[in-house]
Amino acid sequence: MKISLNWLREYISIDLPPLEIAKALTSAGLEVEKIETLGEGFEGVVVAEVLTVEKHPEADKLCVAQVTDGQETYQVVCGASNCRPGIKTALARVGASLTDDSGKRFKIKKSKLRGIESSGMLCGADELGLGDQEHEGIIELEDHLPVGTDLAILMSDTLFEIGLTPNLGHCSSVIGVARELAAVLELPLVLPEISFSEDPSLHTAELIKVAVQDKEKCLRYACRVIRDVKVSPSPDWLKKRLKASGIRSINNIVDITNYVFLECGQPLHAFDYDKISEHTIVVRTAKEGEIFTTLDEKNRLLSAEDLLIADKEKGIALAGIMGGSNSEVTLSTQHILLEAAYFERKSIRKTSKRLGLQTDSSKRFERGADPHAVLWALNRAAMLIQQLTLGKVAQEPLDIKEQVFAEKLVSCRLSKINGLLGTHLVVSEVEAIFKRLGFIYTWDGQDNFCVTVPTYRVDVLSEVDLIEEVARIYGYDNISRSQPMYKNATIPHAPLFLFERAIKERLIGEGLQEFITCDLIGASILDTLNLQTNALETIKVLNPISVEQSTLRTSLLPGLLQLVKYNAAHQNHDIAGFEIGRIHYKEGEQYKDQSVIGIVLAGKASSQTWATKEREFDFYDLKGMIENMLKELRVFNVSFKPNDLKTFHSGRQVAIFVDSLEIGSMGEIHPSICRRLDVQQRIYFAELNVYDLFSVRQEDYVIKDIPIYPGSQRDWTVTVKEEISFQHILDLVPISSKLLKSVKLLDIYRSEKLGAGLKNMTFRFLYRDDQKTLSQEEVDNEHACVLQETIIKL
Repeated sequence: MKISLNWLREYISIDLPPLEIAKALTSAGLEVEKIETLGEGFEGVVVAEVLTVEKHPEADKLCVAQVTDGQETYQVVCGASNCRPGIKTALARVGASLTDDSGKRFKIKKSKLRGIESSGMLCGADELGLGDQEHEGIIELEDHLPVGTDLAILMSDTLFEIGLTPNLGHCSSVIGVARELAAVLELPLVLPEISFSEDPSLHTAELIKVAVQDKEKCLRYACRVIRDVKVSPSPDWLKKRLKASGIRSINNIVDITNYVFLECGQPLHAFDYDKISEHTIVVRTAKEGEIFTTLDEKNRLLSAEDLLIADKEKGIALAGIMGGSNSEVTLSTQHILLEAAYFERKSIRKTSKRLGLQTDSSKRFERGADPHAVLWALNRAAMLIQQLTLGKVAQEPLDIKEQVFAEKLVSCRLSKINGLLGTHLVVSEVEAIFKRLGFIYTWDGQDNFCVTVPTYRVDVLSEVDLIEEVARIYGYDNISRSQPMYKNATIPHAPLFLFERAIKERLIGEGLQEFITCDLIGASILDTLNLQTNALETIKVLNPISVEQSTLRTSLLPGLLQLVKYNAAHQNHDIAGFEIGRIHYKEGEQYKDQSVIGIVLAGKASSQTWATKEREFDFYDLKGMIENMLKELRVFNVSFKPNDLKTFHSGRQVAIFVDSLEIGSMGEIHPSICRRLDVQQRIYFAELNVYDLFSVRQEDYVIKDIPIYPGSQRDWTVTVKEEISFQHILDLVPISSKLLKSVKLLDIYRSEKLGAGLKNMTFRFLYRDDQKTLSQEEVDNEHACVLQETIIKL
C-alpha cells in the first residue's frame, strides 16, 4: 500500500523527515518497505501561461509559442498538439535541468529549431518524471495555479510503501495510517469536515427503493441519489492523489469513490441511476448458474452462495467485489446512485476465492471493515461529487440495518500487562496509551481496565490484544532487555529419538535423500500392491477427506511407490531415498503404531563419464546400503534368508534377520506392480523395523586388537543346484572352527557343460590363529575338516 506524505499532513501536523516517519510507522507494526520521492527529477521548472501560438514557418508539426512566467515572456518552439493560448503548463527555462530515460541529468539551453530561436522547453508529465500522461502533449495544469510557481515544490511528495499484515485492516487507508502515526507521535488527529447542501425537492426514499433479502450477508446498506452530475475528467489534484496510490484515473465520479475509499477504507460504488430497472435495488444471493458480466467485461458464473446487488431484472454488482458493466458510470451519465455497505467478511472471501477475483474492495471486506464508517464515507463522497460536478444531492440517505453495531468491551489487567511485557508501567501511563489509541476505558481502582474498543479495530478481541497495543505504542525499543537465565533441561533426549537421528545421518551418508509421505493411503493402492503386512489389520479413518486418504498405512511402501510414479511421470527417473515414519495397525482391540525405515531405489546408480559406464541400481546396491547402516548402528549377526512376499519379485527378495529375529525385508518390486503403476524401470525397496533394530543393537563399541599374526587363505569351488543360495551354504559352515575367521563368495559360474539348473560357486576361507603363526599343514588340516563337515550337510 502506498501512502502520500502530503495526504497524511492533511490529518496530522507533522514536520519530521521521511526517514523518521518511516521509523515511527515501522515501530508501530506498519513496516515501511520503500520510500519514494516525487519531484526530484527536475529543477528550474515553473508554472507558465501560453499567451499566443503561431505556426512554425518551416515545419508543419511545430509551433512558436509566447509564454510568460509572470515576470518575463519567452519564445518557445513546441511540437505538442495541445499547445494553445490560455493554458497553464510547465516551462523549463534556460538553465533548468531535467532527467532523461537513462537517469542522466541534462540542462536546457537556448537553441534554434528550423531557424527559430527557442528560449526554453514546454514539458510533458513524462519528461518531468511525474508518470505517463493520459494524453499526448505538454502537461496541462489547473487554472488557479499562479504563474512563476516552482513546479518542483508544487509537485514534490514522498510516498511510503507499507507492507500490511492481514490483521491490520484498520490501517489500510490514509486516515488509518494517520491515526496510528498520531498515536505513536502523540499528535492530534483532525478529520475533514463534511458539509454539503441537500436539494429540498429531492428525497432519496422517493427516488430509489431498496430491499435487502439476505440480511446475514448484507448487514448494512446505505445509498444516496445525486442528480444532474457532469461526468468529466478529474482535476489534477485528484488525479495526482490516485496516481500516487497506484490507481488509474477514470472520471470524476469513479475517481471520487476511489479517493474516499483510499482515504477512510470504506468501499463505495457509483451506479448510473438511469440504468437501474424500476429504480429498485435488491440485495440478494445469486441464482445457481447465473451469469454476471463484471466491469472488466468478463462473464462470471455465480453460485447460490454469492451475494449480488441487483435491480428488478438483473444483477448490477458483485457485492463488495466489483460492479457490473451494465450499470457503470460513463460520460453520458446524468444521475447516479451512490452506494456504501457493510458485508459479512466470510461471504465476500468465499466468492472472491471461488471466482479468482480479488480486488481492493474485497480485500478490505475480508480483513474486516468498519460498520460505522458507512454513512461517513457516503456523505464524504457526496460532498466531493457536489463540489466537482455541481450535482444535486437528494435529502436523507437510505440506511438499512437490522442491528446496532456495538463496540466491544475487553478487560485488561495492569499486572498482566507488566507481567507479559516485563515492564513497570503505572496506571497513568497505560491510560495515556489507551487515550492515544482512541479507546474509552474505566479503571476499577485495583488492577482491571474495562476498555471499549472502536468498531474499526476488528483485530482487538481479547486481553492479550490490548497488551500488544500497549507494547506497540509504548515502543518495543523502550522495553528493557534482560539477559535470559540459562536453564539446562533435566530431561534427556529420548533414546529412540537419538537412534532415529543416527539412522538418518547414516542413510544420508549413503547418498540417499530423505522423503516424507502422507500417513493416509487409499484402498486402491493396497489392492494394486497386493501388500502383505504380516496379517496386520488396517485402520479406517472415520471422516476421510477422500477415498484415497481413507486408510492409515501399514507400510511405507505405498507412499514411496507413489512418489516414484510421480517422479517418473515428470521425467525424473533416478530415485534414491529413504523415509523414517510411522505405520499404524490394529491388533485385537488395541490400536498400535511403530516406527519403520523405508528405502527405495530406482533408475541409475551412476551416470556415464569418461572413466565409468552407466549403471542401473541393482539388488546388491540396496543390500550394501543396509549392511553399511547396520554396521554403523552396531547391529551384528545379520543374515539374509529367502522370502516369499507377493509384493516382491520371486527369487529377488530376502528377509533380514538378526540372529533369529526378523527385522525387515527387501527386494525388487514385482514387475506386475510396476506395470500397474506405469513405471518402466526396476524398483528396489527395503523396510526395517526401528523398534526391533533398537532392541538388538550393541550398546557400546567393542574395540579389538589388530591381528599381529598373518592369516592364510584357501579357495573352494563347489557345484550346486541353481536354487542354493550363498547364505544357505554359509549357514552350513561349522562355527566350531576356532581358526576360521571369514568366508567370502568370490564368483558364480554357469555354463552349458555344467548343465541346466547347476552353477559353480567359489568361496574364499580365511584362517588365522591369534596366538601364533599357522603352518601350512595346520591350515590344510583345518580347511579339510571344515569342507568335510560342510559337504556332509550339503
